[in-house]
Order: sequence, then C-alpha cells, then structure tokens
Amino acid sequence: MDLNSMSITELRELRTRVNIMIDAKGMMNSTKLMIGDGVMVDHKKLSGQVCKVVKINRTKVVVDSRTIGKVSVPMSMIVPI
Repeated sequence: MDLNSMSITELRELRTRVNIMIDAKGMMNSTKLMIGDGVMVDHKKLSGQVCKVVKINRTKVVVDSRTIGKVSVPMSMIVPI
C-alpha cells in the first residue's frame, strides 16, 4: 500500500479506520485498568519504567512515575503489565 498513489477518498477512509482502531484499543485498556495498577507507558521519556495508575479519566490516565512525577497520558499509550 503506497500512500502516495492513494486518492484523497481512500486516504480519508484509511484515517477513519485507524482512528476507530486507536479508540477501540484505548477502550480495551480502560476496562482493564484500576487505580493502583502498575503499567508501562509507550513513550521515550518513560521507557522501561513501571508507573502507578493514580486516576482514570475518560480519555487519559494519570500515572505516577519515579523520575517525572505525575503525568497525564492518553489511554492508547498505556501498556498493562
């Protein structure tokens, strides 16, 4: 699939499908998470660190990391342990 050869309509459809998939994965994470759980965050600043869930919002999760402190992170970046 070469993005340069796709039409505008095909690109919009692809973007819609990608957004639906991201939302679905985020919702799957939110149902599994509980306050106090240990999670990892898919981000370079928090790579390899286990963070603790402090608060769960509708679209974001507040995690407490040892190095940075409390950080608000999108659910799609949360990796349950």
